[in-house]
Amino acid sequence: MATSTRIKASNIVFKIASTDYACDADSVELSTGDAPGDVRTFCEVQTGQEWKLSLTGLTSGDTASLYRLLFANYGTEVAFTVAPGGNAIPTSTNPHYVGTVIFDQLPPLSLTSGEIVKFTVELTVKNTGTDAAATPPRYFGLGVKTAA
Repeated sequence: MATSTRIKASNIVFKIASTDYACDADSVELSTGDAPGDVRTFCEVQTGQEWKLSLTGLTSGDTASLYRLLFANYGTEVAFTVAPGGNAIPTSTNPHYVGTVIFDQLPPLSLTSGEIVKFTVELTVKNTGTDAAATPPRYFGLGVKTAA
């Protein structure tokens, strides 16, 4: 078997709505955990899952910054796209991960003398269910686009 193509996290595309915020972030992570209030029975393989979009970025007072966007849109839901390969159009080998993020956490302000100020937030991805046959396939609200 040939070695799989590796993803190197540089020059990624990270969009909220139609604006790319990759230059304001140095860590973007999508991870799953148990959905709140869900109970697993003995007959189920997996309980309901919920995606989290964790972001670490630069703290900035600029009105167009990711930091300020999180404040300005607190309590709202906005579409997002993560393209790990940095490609503008998704492909089968460089898919885009898409969904709707809920701005349910405000970024902290933590200042240390002489250091570049960064923030970390963990936002909820809206769970719109799972449909592996959909285009793009959707898993607990996260879609995996492999074509435009």
